[in-house]
Amino acid sequence: MNMEHGHNGGVWRTILKVGAVLAVLGAVSWAMEHWGGGGMTLLSAFVAAQGSLAGAVFVTINAVAVMLLVPQSLFTVAAGAMFGWKLGGLLASIGMTIGALGAFLAARHGLRRVIVRRYGEHPVFRAMQRLSVSHPLRVLALSRLIPVMPFPATSYLLGIVSVRPLPFVFLTWLCMLPETLLLASGGHLLHSGITGRASVEAAVALLAAGVVLAVVVHRMKRRIVEAEKGD
Repeated sequence: MNMEHGHNGGVWRTILKVGAVLAVLGAVSWAMEHWGGGGMTLLSAFVAAQGSLAGAVFVTINAVAVMLLVPQSLFTVAAGAMFGWKLGGLLASIGMTIGALGAFLAARHGLRRVIVRRYGEHPVFRAMQRLSVSHPLRVLALSRLIPVMPFPATSYLLGIVSVRPLPFVFLTWLCMLPETLLLASGGHLLHSGITGRASVEAAVALLAAGVVLAVVVHRMKRRIVEAEKGD
């Protein structure tokens, strides 16, 4: 398998991505709160007033966004800001997984030719296709934990390789959970800081998710390197 270029720096890429997303959303949120008449406070109050409907709408929009190749980091941070890190992380995780399954099934049952024509010669896709024949779970976990392509695009590519739907759903949810909680906690802390309500609980969750993500990715990289040396 020739995907070493995606192994190195996986943790740092995640940290940089989280930092960049939080910086952009932080600037927008601060502007809304201080120059937009308390926009963030009003947004939180509006979401709270919608009850369970707000969560259902968010999950639906998030799932559709995955299928439209929209970056998920923004949605996850926004979920943490609007719903809190626990509920926001849960809603983002559900929406992301449903959208990924939709992309997977669309690729497998309708868009195969389009995707092969677009990505057929891409080295990452060829490596995924080759490895999925003998190690489908490994390529699935690898593509989620150490992504070398955006999450939405990878969901389509996994739909046309030798990966079954049930393991796809479970491992997509499980492997993305630490990063989802990391981003949702960051979004919640961002909102708490802007509106003047500190959240120690979210800070602890952010730190824990970051540690889990770093450890899991490190172990995954080590096992993959050892497996490649053995092959």
